Amino acid sequence: MHFLKENRLFIALSTVAVALLLHLDKPVAVWVRTIHDRKSAAFVRYFDIPLYFVTHGTTLVIIACLFFVAGRYYGRRITETGKALSVSFLVSGIAAQVLKHLFGRARPRLTDDLVFIGPTLRGGYDSFPSGHTTVAFCFAYTISQYFPRYSGIFYSLASVIGLSRIESTSHFSSDVVAGAAVGLILGKLLARRLSFMSGGGAASGERRPEQP
Repeated sequence: MHFLKENRLFIALSTVAVALLLHLDKPVAVWVRTIHDRKSAAFVRYFDIPLYFVTHGTTLVIIACLFFVAGRYYGRRITETGKALSVSFLVSGIAAQVLKHLFGRARPRLTDDLVFIGPTLRGGYDSFPSGHTTVAFCFAYTISQYFPRYSGIFYSLASVIGLSRIESTSHFSSDVVAGAAVGLILGKLLARRLSFMSGGGAASGERRPEQP
């Protein structure tokens, strides 16, 4: 309850933003498709391969493992970062999948209309929230607790991942904003709850200073 009270403003603003974007999802999806139909789509395709690599879940798992292994040579803080990233990937991934199938929203490839059918395991009805974006922002929040100097880079990459989900017509804009909000909330919650963060800055919600 204390966590919810502390973050009530962020949760309220995120809810309002998602509610407003629900009414803009269709025109945004139509606009994205018009871009794909134009010659400019050829320019966009140049970014398909690097975006696929960056947004793939395997890439995030590899990053977490590299931190964990590197910690054996570069110190405990690097190991803790790897552990935190691994848990954030697992928890945010599971949470996103649960929410997706609870809401049961139709993906843009099925319809541009606002369609929620409730709890379901049907394919194509797992659009809300964006799982990639949820994991990306949870990842960004977690790693920023250990490397605050580069937080701008981490959040920029997470934003690119979210935008790529809209550009690929895999998600609506509200799916992405909801995923970002869920990812940040989970990141904050994990930073406080995980036992291996206890006694450090990340556990108390404060950022740890970087060591040279």
